[in-house]
Formats: sequence, structure tokens, C-alpha cells
Amino acid sequence: VDNSSLTGESEPQTRSPEFTNENPLETRNIVFFSTNCVEGTARGVVINTGDRTVMGRIATLASSLEGGKTPIAVEIEHFIHIITGVAVFLGVSFFILSLILGYGWLEAVIFLIGIIVANVPEGLLATVTVCLTLTAKHMAKK
Repeated sequence: VDNSSLTGESEPQTRSPEFTNENPLETRNIVFFSTNCVEGTARGVVINTGDRTVMGRIATLASSLEGGKTPIAVEIEHFIHIITGVAVFLGVSFFILSLILGYGWLEAVIFLIGIIVANVPEGLLATVTVCLTLTAKHMAKK
């Protein structure tokens, strides 16, 4: 029986009618939903269905996990807050400075918007993607 969809084992496992272990994943007399018979024939009796199966339990556990933020997501969010703060601070500073120097409201607002937009890194997504790809390649080599 090929259990790779359930356990990740690459080699097929033999099955027999004998009870060998209390753990359903270890005993040799149970075949699971989503596994394939690669050799031989068999007859079976269904002992659990739906959420009571091993796959059902795994699905229940997976669906009950909370979707917390990953460390990289927290760091990127922190970086974006810093960039936003700097951009807004510089934009407001140049807005006030342009009003003091005698520019009109329209020119001051254009300075404000221009400086805020100029401080947002356009290549941030590409840079993060490249860094994550290089890190994954480095980890794969280890």
C-alpha cells in the first residue's frame, strides 16, 4: 500500500490481517482513505468515515490552526511603517517649508504628494522576492 499521501513515506508498506500495533498509523491491518494499493488484492471493512478517519482528523487539525503572522510578515510590516512615517514626515516638512518660502497652496500640495510618492520604494516587492528566493536556494543546499 502506498501511504505517501498520508505519511510521506516513499516506499510502499505491506499489509496483512494481523493486528500489530495500537497506533493506527503503525499497525499492518489497516488501509487508509487516500492511499493506493500498488500490488495484490484485498477485502476490507470500513471502520470510520468522515471526520473520524485519520484524514478527517488531519483536516480538522489543519482547519483549526490560527493564521498568525509569520516573522517575515511582521518584519515587512514594521519596515513599511518606518518608510511610511519617514515619507509622511518629509512630505509635511517640505509642505510647511514651501509655504514659508512663499509658494502657493497648489505647489505646496504637489511637493507634499511628490515627496511622499518618491519615498515609497517601487522595487520593494521584487527585492523581497529575490531575497526569499536566494535564501531558499541557500537553505536547499544545506
